[in-house]
Amino acid sequence: MGRIIDMASFEHLRRTNADDRYTCPKTKVTFPHIFKVLVPDGDLVDDVPVFIGTYSTEYRLKEPSSLEQLPGFPPLTATKISTLDAVDEIYLDVIHFTNKDRALGFRQACGHLGIEPEHVRSFKDDQGVFLLLRREDVPKKNRHIIYRSSNKQYFEALGCEMECEYVAAFNHIGDVVPMDSIEDECGF
Repeated sequence: MGRIIDMASFEHLRRTNADDRYTCPKTKVTFPHIFKVLVPDGDLVDDVPVFIGTYSTEYRLKEPSSLEQLPGFPPLTATKISTLDAVDEIYLDVIHFTNKDRALGFRQACGHLGIEPEHVRSFKDDQGVFLLLRREDVPKKNRHIIYRSSNKQYFEALGCEMECEYVAAFNHIGDVVPMDSIEDECGF
């Protein structure tokens, strides 16, 4: 991967479409909706799952299926979101891959790096494969949704094309912010 281009520097980035999905102005990739899903928690009592009165929060790129409904449990509730809440202690990375093999390799790498499988969600459509990662490892990124896509761009000075990653980070009020303002510097 070549350069990382921070989309916060582009004035025309503001979300203007009616459905609140982000479309990268450089790659023209429209990212899927993000759903915040409340999942009823259960426990086994005499080998039978029983609702225990609490809910877990999951983030997904598609609505839950009716097949996920367990008998005796309240229904899953899903809400479309375009921002996280101001109190959330997580951030979301949504990454677009045009190649399903790269997406699969990335997903497998997440497992090797210790990211729990329930924190990695995927969605496939005619644009490619999207992965959503629920993350907690960089506190400065908390309450942000970060969209990543890539495309080749021609650089006149180099006389060639280079693969570039385009990144847009939205805070909890829906404003785009520069990536360098939320990244931790490692001092390398």
